[in-house]
Amino acid sequence: MQNDRFDAIPIPKELTQAVKTGIQAGMKEKKRLQRKKTTLRHGVSAAILLTVLCTGVLLVSKPSSAAKLPLIGRIFSMVQDKVSYKGDYSKGSEVYREDRITRDENTTRPSISSNGSATEKNDTNSPVQTSNGITVTVSEANCSAQALYLALCIENEEAFPADFIRTKNMDGYLWDYDILYLETDTYYSVPGLTRADRPSKSGYPTPYYIEGEFVDAHTFTGIIRVSLDEDLAASGHAINSSTAQTDAELIWEDKVSQLPEQFTYYLEISDIYADLLQYEDVPLIDPDGNEVTIQDPVKKHYKGAWNFAIDVTMNKEGTQLVQVNKTNEDGIGIGTVEKTDFEIKAELLLPEGTPIYDYVVVICDADGKRLESQGNNSEVYSVYGRNTDTVYVYVCDYIKYMDELKGSDKKIAEGAMFGIKVDF
Repeated sequence: MQNDRFDAIPIPKELTQAVKTGIQAGMKEKKRLQRKKTTLRHGVSAAILLTVLCTGVLLVSKPSSAAKLPLIGRIFSMVQDKVSYKGDYSKGSEVYREDRITRDENTTRPSISSNGSATEKNDTNSPVQTSNGITVTVSEANCSAQALYLALCIENEEAFPADFIRTKNMDGYLWDYDILYLETDTYYSVPGLTRADRPSKSGYPTPYYIEGEFVDAHTFTGIIRVSLDEDLAASGHAINSSTAQTDAELIWEDKVSQLPEQFTYYLEISDIYADLLQYEDVPLIDPDGNEVTIQDPVKKHYKGAWNFAIDVTMNKEGTQLVQVNKTNEDGIGIGTVEKTDFEIKAELLLPEGTPIYDYVVVICDADGKRLESQGNNSEVYSVYGRNTDTVYVYVCDYIKYMDELKGSDKKIAEGAMFGIKVDF
């Protein structure tokens, strides 16, 4: 698909066999990534630090005063500028719970304030659910016409592995946020998107990661981005036409064109996990049919059942839609440009039968500088911290973009097949 081609952040958790084979040599040369050799920021004394380094064990601080901060109801404001899909989500957000999570000094078990309790008997209407020692709280939500953003707090009775906390414990880590991966099923209270329409493990898009930060070794706060565009595109029932030869020619019936202003989003989490800084040999078959062995990261899993029914109100006030409907002489151009408080996208117009993956849509801000991608879709762009009262939208040939234009705003403007200025 077009949104899987490039610039997707974070890197997908599943690599193809060819890519894995290509990185085999690098993995063998450096089997184990080095952790930072300092934990002074956690208040460890020099003597203890020396002991830790000598024994090869990374000390993880016990629950500290950081865990006593009022987290719930304030997660957006804490991490919204640290994730890859940045935005001012705290403004106008729905707060489902505004509690203080504290921890008894003599135990690692989470203690929820009197507004609610964390129990093993979960109610889908409750924003706080506990399973197998992990308490997940859906704290806040902010929903635009294009995406739903959910703020979660994940509390672990035992400490998360230090390997999970890469922003603090791994040299050369590229990002300023940590990632936990998720196994999820999702559906809506909307015909065409219900549980019956999106059966479990059916291949429909669901959130598979959450970005954020570890408050301490027991507490992760982060944001999930749910692409409503992808869910709408995958809605409905597919049937084969009498002339269909490939999956690309499937006919979609009862496709959902838009979501109502209010709906319920069902998020069912069955696994929370991440990679350890350890590797194991995994046999694979390369494209030539030969058996090869690569080294894959060992994963630490926390399986359970956290099933939420989240009532959502879409914020449509921040949505602006400009009708462009212009093309070049070859029929290549832009239909509409839609901007929300968090992201902006443009509709690509092509002659009938032209493959969409041969083209790239690029959006630049009022200063002509390319916007950053928002989430997995490389052609949905973030408006956070940028002047987008005026934008410049370009359509580029994919090969030319990758080989010549990418990385240069000037080259994109000069080498695009189609370009237009759009004012909001």
